[in-house]
Amino acid sequence: MAGLTVFQASTATAADSLTDLGGDIPFAWGDTAVAAGKVFIGAEDRIIVADTQGAVTGAITGVSDVTSLVATPDGSHVYAALRYEHQVVEINPADLAIVRRFDLAAYACPTRLALSEQWLWVSYSCAHYPSDGVISLDLAAPMPQPVRLPLDTFEDVRLSVAGNTLLVGGDEILQIYDVQGGIGTLRGTINADDYNVSQWEDVALTPDGSAALVSPGYSDDGFDAWDLTTLTRIRSYGSAGYQHIAVSPDGTRVAASTGYSPSGPGPIAVFDFATGAQTETIEQMYDLQVLPESLSFSGTDLFAVAEGYPNVRHYYLWRLHGAKLLPCEITLSGPDTSGRFKPATFTGRLTQPDGTAPGAQTVTVTRRPWGENDFQPLLEVTTNVDGTFTFANVPGVETQWTYKAYYDNTADSRSCSATKVVEVSGW
Repeated sequence: MAGLTVFQASTATAADSLTDLGGDIPFAWGDTAVAAGKVFIGAEDRIIVADTQGAVTGAITGVSDVTSLVATPDGSHVYAALRYEHQVVEINPADLAIVRRFDLAAYACPTRLALSEQWLWVSYSCAHYPSDGVISLDLAAPMPQPVRLPLDTFEDVRLSVAGNTLLVGGDEILQIYDVQGGIGTLRGTINADDYNVSQWEDVALTPDGSAALVSPGYSDDGFDAWDLTTLTRIRSYGSAGYQHIAVSPDGTRVAASTGYSPSGPGPIAVFDFATGAQTETIEQMYDLQVLPESLSFSGTDLFAVAEGYPNVRHYYLWRLHGAKLLPCEITLSGPDTSGRFKPATFTGRLTQPDGTAPGAQTVTVTRRPWGENDFQPLLEVTTNVDGTFTFANVPGVETQWTYKAYYDNTADSRSCSATKVVEVSGW
């Protein structure tokens, strides 16, 4: 991709980072899982391993068509669905060894995985096979035997499980099951037709299994939260066609993306689960598209896999540092125009997420001339106690400069920035 600058955040900065996953990956489903301080990324012929700073540290080979990944809450095991090998593998994240392989030839093409306690739920779907469905595997058994969930057959089954609740979505029907001992009992269904939706797209559960997050397929609408006791819609999120959903482990935040779209990439957004308020809009870096199923929380960070396509198919791990946190707020004002080599003065204010003054803090200022993609380091300025700051700069001969004030992530807030464009003419 011409003009693409890939950077990795250093330990001195907590900014978002984009890591090149290598140029020899023929195809990647892009599903991710986080365990034992590592990020696992599914690709066609390997599972790529990165640390939680986003740096690639290794790979697991001897696998193919890795469509889904899931990790145990304690990080002791990772499970991967190998679609066309008709297997699920168990991985030790400490040494990246494949510990066990589960043969699912009778339930061909495992596609989605969901995990609750000792039970692994697997959906399977092959275009040239007569049926799709869901099975459970008892991971405590030395050789788990699949138990099929009795459900209506539909394509591309999506799964989420939490506590004793299993959510199964596909086509127009959303099915909610009570599960015990790997056996599911249907609690109820939600029909997309009843809500003027063509079909359900992605599904996710809150950690206690009390509520579901469900996105509509092929729609410009947002996605909804459903109470799974009353089977009623309780809240809506966004309105930009978000289709792919991830819930933070503590249930307070919901991340969503528009995923893969031939018309171009869409942003990732983060919402407060309880209120539905959008806490962060994260614009994509460069001309990349976020892959479906690739969102995973790790502490306060969020990971996604992005693809450069159709110019060159290339894959990147996108680390969104502190995405779960509320962002600070920064303003920047200055002249709209300036003469060449005439000093221009800028003022701004930094505010904490709760609206209070931050005290003396360091704000980084960069600038970018017209026609360039990258901002150039300019200076660092210390705010006053009330968060205000001032700086001056001489624009030079370029016809336009964009100035950017940036405040880095802290333990309590996500970064924030503001820009000001100055047109330059005359002397």
